[in-house]
Amino acid sequence: MHIVLHVGLLALTVLGLSRVTSGVWLKNPLAAISVAVVFSLLNWSIGWLLRLLLVVPTILTLGLLLLFTTFIVNTALLWLADKLLASFELKSLRALLVSSGAITVVGWLFHFAPHLR
Repeated sequence: MHIVLHVGLLALTVLGLSRVTSGVWLKNPLAAISVAVVFSLLNWSIGWLLRLLLVVPTILTLGLLLLFTTFIVNTALLWLADKLLASFELKSLRALLVSSGAITVVGWLFHFAPHLR
């Protein structure tokens, strides 16, 4: 159930980004679901590898990079999802960074909101 809610929230976030920002393009509203599923599968399959590659820079920055690791991984995975899906397009670097930031914040709220009571 947790995974379904997370993918649904991710799809709503992508759909909202396509409505609010001009740099995010979706072929139709249902494409947001495919973006969420592909993004989640990429995160499951290669997200761990990207996090592993960031271990050495995290050590070199004395842990400061931990604040940005999720954002960096989300940016790479969102760019890859853009390249894999014909029904989804990020038109600029600015759109990629804004979208990745929004997905990072929404994901953070989803994971930590139940613990804030």
